[in-house]
Amino acid sequence: MFAIIPILHALCLQLCALCSVPCALCPEPCALCPVLCALCPVLFSGCKVTDFNVAGIRIFVDCLITAEPITVNKELAGCIISLRIYRILLVASLLLISAGNLIAQKQRFQASNLLFEPRANYGFLVAHHVEMEIYNSHFPSFEFSIARATYGKQRWEAFYNYPVTGLTYWSSWLGNSEDLGQAHAIFPFISFPWLKRDQNEINFRLGAGLAYLTRRFDRLDNYKYTAIGSHLNAAINLMIEYRWKPVNYLQLSAGVQLMHFSNGSTKTPNYGLNIPSLSGGVAFRLNKENSYIRRRARPDLTMFEFDGKEFLEVKLGTTIAVKEIGDTDGKRYTVYSGFLSATKNLGYKHKLGLCFDLSWDGSDALLVAHTNVEPYNKIDLTKPGVSAAYEMVLSRMSFAFNLGFYVGGKDKSEGLTYYKAGINYLISRNVFANLTLKTHYARADFVGIGLGYRFKWGYYLK
Repeated sequence: MFAIIPILHALCLQLCALCSVPCALCPEPCALCPVLCALCPVLFSGCKVTDFNVAGIRIFVDCLITAEPITVNKELAGCIISLRIYRILLVASLLLISAGNLIAQKQRFQASNLLFEPRANYGFLVAHHVEMEIYNSHFPSFEFSIARATYGKQRWEAFYNYPVTGLTYWSSWLGNSEDLGQAHAIFPFISFPWLKRDQNEINFRLGAGLAYLTRRFDRLDNYKYTAIGSHLNAAINLMIEYRWKPVNYLQLSAGVQLMHFSNGSTKTPNYGLNIPSLSGGVAFRLNKENSYIRRRARPDLTMFEFDGKEFLEVKLGTTIAVKEIGDTDGKRYTVYSGFLSATKNLGYKHKLGLCFDLSWDGSDALLVAHTNVEPYNKIDLTKPGVSAAYEMVLSRMSFAFNLGFYVGGKDKSEGLTYYKAGINYLISRNVFANLTLKTHYARADFVGIGLGYRFKWGYYLK
């Protein structure tokens, strides 16, 4: 525990390694300087400061290691925000380290298994609409993750080859234009191993959370920026990485990732932001990794896991959402949706089945009015649909994907096919909450939340 304190202390102090002039705070830079420079959030948040002299560096260091208010100009404001967040992450990491070591001392086999990983990315903003071509640029981003490596304590961990779960903070200036501003995101993630050896891994990371964008579309002040209409957005992160473990306590990784920001049409415009990047990171742990549990008698089943019996799982659920459409001048519409599905377990990890969907969208009346002048009942706006359903199960949580087509409904402007992607979470044995994104091709229709109930219809093959 105490061996890591000088390293964390050096991480705070040696941000002054950004310049070559010796600083009074750090008279004898250690061998960590090149690494710490690469991890500094000042570099990777697109700082506008052009002259990193001793005085300027001292401001950043004081901001990081003290809580005293300081006076800075507007150019430094964004960098100071990133540094203060970085300081909070360092303190939180130290607290987690202490708690993990205390637990490990009491029960050595079940150590904390924590990983701490700073990561730097370099990418660009995809101009997937003509209006966004003026923002073509390349820029860096920075992230810091606290993760836990699974080792088979629960049954699903072994089924997925011991994935890593964690929480990531992501930050960047979105290019060179002041119209775009900064993005700050925090999201939980799970990293699935595709190939796993003692010292080498190829992983796929999936993360989803929330993001705050400092700039958004405004009819008066920022009318060219038609990508995002709200400050608060969903953040989705996908990454494929190669990871090398030269020693027990250190891991190096490199890969490609995609960061996506969108508000699910809760506020228009909503083209969304897509940022592909090259990525590299350094992860370290403070204690030896737990050995995988490889025993014939697997861990006990929880009440949320498949017990191997033959049955159909029937789910009845509802979803509610609020959305805007582009030409309503800020007016919002409510969407009500329900579904009835029947799925069969394909082993312990997957489910496959059919789903009947029913939705009513208040904005459809406006769309129908553009092409239809004949009177109709509001019930005609209801859209029934049938979809193929797939679920990937991780104990009480599952990722759900549906591909379907409409079999009715007055509005046909979105086409006949639709897609749903969501997360289901079992609150109790049979009651679940859901978060669902519905799209038509690549355009988000709505993001909704809801509740549901499941029951099992058992059958047995003779």
